Amino acid sequence: MKLFCSVILIFFTAGVCTAQTKEKSVPLLERPISISVENERATIILSRIGQAAGFSFSYNSSIIDTNYILSLDVQNLTVRQVLNKMFEGSLNYKEKGNYVILTRAPAPVVKNNVVTIVVSGYIEDSNTGSKIPHASIYHKPSITSAVSDEYGFFRLKIEKQPDSLLLSISKKDYQNTTLQITESANQYYIIGLKPIVVDTVRTLTSEIPIDSVTLTLKEELTRPYYSEPNVQNISDTLYSMVQVSFLPFIGTHGRLSGNVINDYSINFLGGYSRGTRQLELGFFFNLDRGDVRWLQIAGFGNMVGGRFYGIQTAGFFNLNGDDVTAVQLAGFANTNLSNGHGVQLAGFANTNLGDMNGVQIAGFSNYNNNSSYGVQVAGFGNLQRGNYKGSQFAGATNITTGKISGSQISGVFNYAKRVRGTQIGLINYADSVGGVPIGLFSIVKNGYHKVEVSADEVFPVNLAFRTGVRNFYTVLMAGFKPEQSLQANDTSVWTFGYGLGSSHKLARWLYFDMDLTSQHVNKGSFTNALSLLNKAYLGFDFQVAKKFSISTGVTLNAYLTRKTFTDYPSLFTYYTPSSHSVSVSTRNTMAMWLGAKVGLRFL
Repeated sequence: MKLFCSVILIFFTAGVCTAQTKEKSVPLLERPISISVENERATIILSRIGQAAGFSFSYNSSIIDTNYILSLDVQNLTVRQVLNKMFEGSLNYKEKGNYVILTRAPAPVVKNNVVTIVVSGYIEDSNTGSKIPHASIYHKPSITSAVSDEYGFFRLKIEKQPDSLLLSISKKDYQNTTLQITESANQYYIIGLKPIVVDTVRTLTSEIPIDSVTLTLKEELTRPYYSEPNVQNISDTLYSMVQVSFLPFIGTHGRLSGNVINDYSINFLGGYSRGTRQLELGFFFNLDRGDVRWLQIAGFGNMVGGRFYGIQTAGFFNLNGDDVTAVQLAGFANTNLSNGHGVQLAGFANTNLGDMNGVQIAGFSNYNNNSSYGVQVAGFGNLQRGNYKGSQFAGATNITTGKISGSQISGVFNYAKRVRGTQIGLINYADSVGGVPIGLFSIVKNGYHKVEVSADEVFPVNLAFRTGVRNFYTVLMAGFKPEQSLQANDTSVWTFGYGLGSSHKLARWLYFDMDLTSQHVNKGSFTNALSLLNKAYLGFDFQVAKKFSISTGVTLNAYLTRKTFTDYPSLFTYYTPSSHSVSVSTRNTMAMWLGAKVGLRFL
C-alpha cells in the first residue's frame, strides 16, 4: 500500500511540475490576461498586468508620464495586445528572464526619401478569433517576408516609399488577403483570415493517382523544404534578377527564396528557388521547385522539380521532375522522372521514367520507361520499355520490351519483342525479326526452328538444331557411330559442332539450303588434338507437311589434323570416298572429299 501511494505521489508531482513547466514556457508577452480599470494611472495598470501574468516590468520612469491616465476593459487578450492598446506603438517590449523591459520606440529612420518602418501584429482566424501560427506576410517588390510565430505574432521591418505599401498575407487552407499601409510610421494590426471551405468530393477525386510511383517521386522532388511556411502558404510567383545564397533560405531572398524565380543564381554551398531563367551555379548543389533554363552547374548535384531546357552538368547527379530538353552531364547519374530529349552522359547510369529521344551514354546502364528513339551506349546494359527506334550498344545486354527498329549489338545477350534490323550478340532472342540475328545462338519465336536427324558418309546418326530466321540461322549439332560408341569407351567415335546457314524459298514446298559447319571429331572420351571436320553443304529441303520435311544434298569436306598425332578415329566405316590430302603447314594436314547427307526435319 505504501509503495502504491508513493507511485501515485510521484506521478502527481510529475504532472504538477509538467503543468507548471508548460505554463512557464508560454512567453511573457503571449500570456492572456483580463483586466478592467477606469481612469487609472498607467504605472498602476502595469503593476496589475504584471501580477495577472506572473512577471514584473522593468523601465525607466522617464518614458511613462506619471499623469498618463486611461481606462481599460479587456478580456482574454495577450499582454502584448494590452500594451499596444495602452501605448499605441510608442514603446518597445522585450522579454528577459521574468521581466518585460519597456523602452521608448525610436522614430522611423528616413534616408533618401525612404522610411524604414516596423509592421507588427497578429494573424487570426476571422471565424473563431484564434491565432494562426506560421502564416506568411510578405512584400513582393522587395522580396521581404516574415512568418507568424506559434502564437500568431509577426514583426516585419521594411523600407517604405512615399507612396503606399502593399503587404500580402497567405496561409495554407485560408483565403489570401492584402494590407495597404499609407502612413510612414510603425504600424500594429490584427489581421483576420477567412478559412477556405474544402470541396471534399472534388478533392477525393483529384487525388486518385494515374501512376502512383511516378507521382510520388515527382511530388517528393517538387516539394523539397515543403515544411517551410512560405513554400506551403504562398502561391504567388516572385521574380528577381539575382540571388546569392550560402545555403537554402540563407541568402539575399531569405525565407522567400523558394518562391522566387531568378535570372541568375549563385549558391556557395547550396541554393533553393522557385526556378531559374538564365544561369545557376552551385558549388555544391542547386535545388529548384519549378523550371530551369539554359545553364545549370553544380559541384555535386542539381535537383529540378519542373522542366529543364539547356545544359545541365553536375559532379555527381542530375535529377529532374518534369520534361528535359538538354545536354545532361553527370559523374554518376542522370535521372528524369518524365521525358528526356537531347544528350545524356553519365559515369554510371541514365534513367528516364518517360521517353528519351536522343543519345544516351553511360558507364553501366541506360533505362527508358516509355517508347523512345536515338542511340543507347552502355558499359553493361540498355533497358527500354516499349518501342525503340535506333541502335543499342552494350557490353553485356540489350533489352527492348516492344519493337526495335534498328540494331542491337551486345557482348552477351539481346532481347526484343519485334526486331526490324539486326541483332548481334552471343545469344539473341526475339518474337519476330525483320532483319538478321547474328550470334552463337539466336532464337526467334516466330522464326525458323528445325530439329534435324540425318546421316552422312562419316556419321550415320546426326542430330542438329537450326534456329534463327531462314535468311540466317545457327546450327548446333552432334553425331556418333552407334556400333563403335556402344563398345568400350576408348573406341567410341562421336562429334559435336556449330555452324551457320541460309535457306531460300524456291517454291511453296521447296527450299534451297547453304550451310557452313565445323565439328570436332573425337575418339574415346575426347580427342585432345586438332581434329576438325569442316563442311560446306548445298542441298534441298522438301516440305512434305507443315512441320515435317526431307532434306538432302552434297557436301565438300575438309578434315584438318595434326601430323604428329596418331590416335585419330577411323572416319569411314560403311563407304570410303575418294579423298585428297594436302599439307597446309609443317604441322598440319588436311584431307578433302565430296560427300552427301540425307535427313528428316521437324517443327
